[in-house]
Amino acid sequence: MGKLKIETIPTKPIDENCTVIKNEDTKEAIVIDPGSDVENILETIGDFKVVAILATHGHYDHVGQVATLKERYNAPFYMHKEDEFLLNDELFPGFSIYLNAKKPPKPDVYIKDGDKLSIANVDIEIIHTPGHTPGGCCFYLPSQNTLIAGDTLFKGGVGRTDLPGGSWEELSKSLKKIFSILPKDTHVICGHYQDTSLEHELTFNPFLRGLW
Repeated sequence: MGKLKIETIPTKPIDENCTVIKNEDTKEAIVIDPGSDVENILETIGDFKVVAILATHGHYDHVGQVATLKERYNAPFYMHKEDEFLLNDELFPGFSIYLNAKKPPKPDVYIKDGDKLSIANVDIEIIHTPGHTPGGCCFYLPSQNTLIAGDTLFKGGVGRTDLPGGSWEELSKSLKKIFSILPKDTHVICGHYQDTSLEHELTFNPFLRGLW
């Protein structure tokens, strides 16, 4: 497994959380949701070799710097196929300019629900969580009891469902799925804002009331 370090970067200008998982024994890194602020991301990566780039979903604030990192490290890009239609700026004119983003490349690896990846000696379980987007996924790290939730779940909130491909019905199912299969003390790194835990959200998140 190696010694792991997880660093979260609130990238500007909209405080989207990019997560860098480092294996300090192998000096390899996994980058999740590199949306913008690439200089800050590169500084966090440091002298580690990026061996994979993962996206929880295809919105530009989460994939806007995938192309830059792929060009630099030649690392494969992982994403769910159902979000591939989002990898252009036609749905959100001007958003890519605002984020100083590059058009993301086609994914090298399509992930799906139930996949168990082992990258840089890090085990990652894929949980397909549609609702915010059709191909949205959460990434569970069992060794760290940590969920990288993208825009599915926030501290005190949940992902928007009013954007193209969004569905409150699907998001409701996804939220119930997460809480049914993971330990309640799971640490959650959200796509925006602060970290939380499943237990905290069960107690305090108003959007979860009435789902059970």
